[in-house]
Amino acid sequence: MPGAAVILLPLVVLLAACGGEEVGAKPELPTETPALWNPCDALDAAFVKAEFGSETTEHAGTPTKPECRFAPAEGSGDAVVTANYLLFPGTLEEAWKTMGQQADADVRTPTVDGADDARVVVNAAEDQLYVTGFVQNGDLIQQVDVVDPAPYDEKRIVRGVTAALGLLSERAAETGAGADPSATGS
Repeated sequence: MPGAAVILLPLVVLLAACGGEEVGAKPELPTETPALWNPCDALDAAFVKAEFGSETTEHAGTPTKPECRFAPAEGSGDAVVTANYLLFPGTLEEAWKTMGQQADADVRTPTVDGADDARVVVNAAEDQLYVTGFVQNGDLIQQVDVVDPAPYDEKRIVRGVTAALGLLSERAAETGAGADPSATGS
């Protein structure tokens, strides 16, 4: 054991000598991973105006917390449009079963190019129209919500939500969002 002490003593002295050196500032590393993408990459205020008739301001959030929201001026009576997404390894049908939709909900199944599945739920209550659309591309399920106060045009809003689902599906296909990485060899 005395040999070990002889070897350890110079090592301790060497390490102690290193402690007095000036160390550079610790680099700032990102604390959050950027989101997969932002639905506002596919939607914009001009689209919202054309489809829903709402003059809005786009709020896209941040790279790590996307928040795709189109807010009209307060008191304008225009529709509010939001869009978001989640990654889900199952089908939209499987996710649908966990959402707790009412049995009498007005659920429509539009055809959306490039999508695996899509749903639109329409509900009019208390002088407001609520329309929510879902579109699935692989593991990516995107959602568009519109709230429009009376007087509202239900056909226009449903048509607009369906158009938004189409743009979101197209953008997902272009970027590969939701694609199974093992299917592409990545």
